[in-house]
Parts: sequence; C-alpha cells; structure tokens
Amino acid sequence: MLAAGCSPAPESGPAVCEADAVPIEEIQGEDWYSPLENRPATVRGVVTALEPGRGFYLEQPGDGRPGKSSRALFVADEDRLAAIRPGQELQLSGVVEEAGSDRDTITALAAIQSSTVCGENRELPLTTVDLPMGNRAREALEGMRVRVAENLVVTDPYSLYRGVVTLSEDSALRVPTEDARPGAPADELAQRNRQRSLLTKLPGTAAPALPAGTALGALTGVLGHDGRRQRLLAETSPAADVPLPESLPPAPVSGLRVVNSNLLNFFNGDGRGGGFPTERGAETPAEFDAQRARTAAAFAQLQPDLLAVQELENDGFDRYSAAATLRELLSDATGHAFAVIDPGTPRIGGDVITVGLFYRPDRLRPTGPPQVLASAEFQGLSRQPLAQVFETREGGQRFLVVVNHLKSKGSCPDEGPNRAQGDGQGCWNPARTAAVRAQLPWLQQLAAAADTDRILVLGDMNAWRLEDPISAFRAAGLVDLVEEWQGLPLHSYRFFGQAGTLDYAFASPALAQHSRAAYIWHINADWPRNMELPQPWLRMSDHDPVVVDLDFSHPASSD
Repeated sequence: MLAAGCSPAPESGPAVCEADAVPIEEIQGEDWYSPLENRPATVRGVVTALEPGRGFYLEQPGDGRPGKSSRALFVADEDRLAAIRPGQELQLSGVVEEAGSDRDTITALAAIQSSTVCGENRELPLTTVDLPMGNRAREALEGMRVRVAENLVVTDPYSLYRGVVTLSEDSALRVPTEDARPGAPADELAQRNRQRSLLTKLPGTAAPALPAGTALGALTGVLGHDGRRQRLLAETSPAADVPLPESLPPAPVSGLRVVNSNLLNFFNGDGRGGGFPTERGAETPAEFDAQRARTAAAFAQLQPDLLAVQELENDGFDRYSAAATLRELLSDATGHAFAVIDPGTPRIGGDVITVGLFYRPDRLRPTGPPQVLASAEFQGLSRQPLAQVFETREGGQRFLVVVNHLKSKGSCPDEGPNRAQGDGQGCWNPARTAAVRAQLPWLQQLAAAADTDRILVLGDMNAWRLEDPISAFRAAGLVDLVEEWQGLPLHSYRFFGQAGTLDYAFASPALAQHSRAAYIWHINADWPRNMELPQPWLRMSDHDPVVVDLDFSHPASSD
C-alpha cells in the first residue's frame, strides 16, 4: 500500500491558497522519476478522482508542457478521502515520492502536512488522447484526466469479474507469432500491441460481461496507477452491444462430426463426490458440478461423434475415473451412448493430466489396439499422444486419429536450448518441435499397418500458427483443415489479451478431401470467467473447441 498521512480534514482559507505552490509539471519533470523526489513541496490543483483505501488524484489546470510533463499527481493520503470530492481545488504540502513497484512508479505527494480547500465545483481538466501510445507519452500523461478517443475495443476480459479489462485500438490484439514470423517481425508486432493496449478499471463492482471484440467507443477517466502499473480509472461503465457467438451449424446427417476440446482440468475428485480440492481442477464438489454443467451444455450443442480431449485427469479408466465421468456426461448430454478408448494401462504417461478419445459406438468401430507414443520426447515434456484407427459403421471407411497435447510455454528453464530465445516463440519451443517430428513417422507406420492413408491429427499444440512446431506439421504435407475452410485470421485462445491459435485439426491429403467443414467455435476464449453469461455453455474452458465434419460417401473439396 502507498504511504499515507494521518491528518485532519482540509481547512478552508483563500489567504493560505495564495501562498506559492510548485507547478506540478516541475515536480513531474521530463524523465521517469521526479527531480524533486524525497523533497518537501506545496502544490495546488483540482481533485479529479478518488481511489478508496489509497488516495486521490490532483491535476493543475492549464496547458503546461504537453507531451513532456504531466500536470497531475497522486496524493497518497487515504485518511482525508471522506472529506474530499472531485471538483475541489486544494492546496497541499507534503513530500514527493515515487510510489509503486521498482519497474513502474507514479509520482506522488505523501506524508501530507497541510491541506486547504481553495474552491469548490471547479471544472475538471480534460485532455483528449489516442492510441497507439508509447511509454514516454503515457509517462507525460501520468495521473491526468483524459478522454481516450472513439475506437476502444475489449481485448482481454479475463479479470472483468474484478472490474479490470484491457482495451485496444480499433480491434482486439493478435499474438505476434500468429501473424508474423518469429524474430524481428514478431517483435515489431509485440511492440505495437503494447502501444495499442490500455489496462482499464471500470467503476463500481458490477461490470457487464463483455467478450473480447466488443466495441466500446470512447472512455473518460484518470490515467492512474495500482501500485504495479498504469491503468485508466474509467468514470463510467461502457454501454455496449454484446456480440453473441455465431450459431453452431448442425452436425452432418450422413457424415461424422469430430471435435477437439481442451477441458480446462476436468478432475472429478475421487469419483464418489469427495477428494476435493483436486490437484489442478475443481476445489469443491460445487465447483466441479458447475464445471460439469457447463461442459455438458457445450457438448449437447456440439453433438460429436468422435471427441478428442486434453487436460483430462490422468487417473485411469475405472468406474470412478474422470474418463468414466466424462463418458457418462457425454451420453447424458447428447442422448447417445459413448465409449472411451482405453489403452490398457493405468495411466497415459506420468503427467497429472492426459489426452483422451471418446466415440459413439453406433457410428464408429475401433480397429486394432490403441497406440501410445512414449519415446523420449514425451517423457516429462509433451503429454504422450494417443492414436486409434476407426472404421465407420456405415461403409467401413477407415481412418487414423491421434490426439496431442504438446508442452506448454510455462515453467521456463534459465539455461539450455529450451529457454526462451527472445524470438516470440517462448520457452520449450525445441521440445514441442521435437515432439512433432517424433510422431510424424510413427503416424505413417500406424497408418500403413492399418492399410489407410487417412490421418487426422488433433490437439492443443501450445504453439501459435507461424511457430516451428506448426511449420513442422505443414512441412510433412498435413493440411490445416480450419485454415482451409474458415480462412484467416483465426484464434482459439487468448494469452494476456492477444488472440491466436493453439488448437488444430491437421489432416493428410487423403483425409482432407473428405472434409465438409472445419471451424473454431468461439464460446470460451473470448468470454470473461467467473461471471454470469448469456448461455450455459459459454466459458466451459479457456480454449475454443475445434470442429471437423467429415463425409466419406464421396470426396469433397473446400473450394
């Protein structure tokens, strides 16, 4: 918490307000830190905003030195807040400090010794600004009341339940390596993203549930600070038309619907109603019940014939396992009996989460035993992929399916080839790429043994579209079905407000010609968590599901 003085309410006295005050722009200076830091100062300005429990913002009207020095200060004095109102003109004496973290501070007046009301109901200063805006420009507006022009869009609603949202200029932000090659091109986009975004605190406690992409128009507020970084303290909540997800096309009558879905840690405790909190999933039975209801609502809409999943609890396949719970959920939600592919081992790999394959036995028949790739590339890194050959019940059409979950970009090593290289691909990029290259010949061998050239590769690859692991799939001749059918740009996930694709459906050319549709259904990544949403299936995960419709009755093309 910022330093606070313990002092009485402001006194009223025009004669005292005639005393000399230091212009606030001189206290701010033209550098990152005040030239008067740790020195006493008397200032005069208009109160523009209050922050309960912390203090208030004071701005000196006038032109000052636009673009060079801010005309505002944060006053770190929570004890005076009850007597302070926006529009009051105050004269204050205290000590100048740089408040906040070492990486990002705001110039403040603390240890207040005296405070005098010089006037009431003054007009609030206002400066119009536009995005993009670099760090120097933001420093020169620190603490000032601004109007950010008409083109703001929600790009990160992740913490909207706390009233915090990141906005951007014109459109929601994109992950750099989704649209630009790793290295300098991606770095240039990353810098542009930083200039285009604005962290915003909405007023009150009841922020609307706004998905990413919602257009808000202009906002007015103070460019304040939360002790860690700058953020706009908006004066009013935005009025916006909330865009709902597009309707899901009906499943094919004569074909097959294949869905890939990251479940966001589907852990069922001990399978008997206890065993909570779980290692990575729900903390209470009630939380799991809510997760299960959202998941069921989503799959009732999706109506898959074949489902590949990630982040399923890796606790086997007995009647109390998470796999058994999910199988029952699918059967109840869709109205069709489901079965699960059991590789005959207690667990798939050593991670607490695993991949899984679920299918309708009335539509598909497994052919041959399931296969798991447990080579060195999948030991303690990427989850072990699960493969199964299926035949359609109608027509006996055979194809091979494999489900993946490659190593994430988290828990980065400090040294070695898997550390982050600064090219935008994050850490563990060589490990992900090696996992792709290891499974490609394995898949060819499995397909040849099953006498088919139809291969479908599904999964959460933890790599954006132009990164090395995805390039390795493409170099092997596999077709990105969603890109083929839906076109670019695409996204299935949001990482700190930037949209990109982590979830894919790759097909061999022989299988691709049987695709009738492929798309990402945007029901998760764009929506805020922990909020009441307009449909029960929204935010059932943090990844959007990928849908592929196949028809083996005759070849098809995406043209």
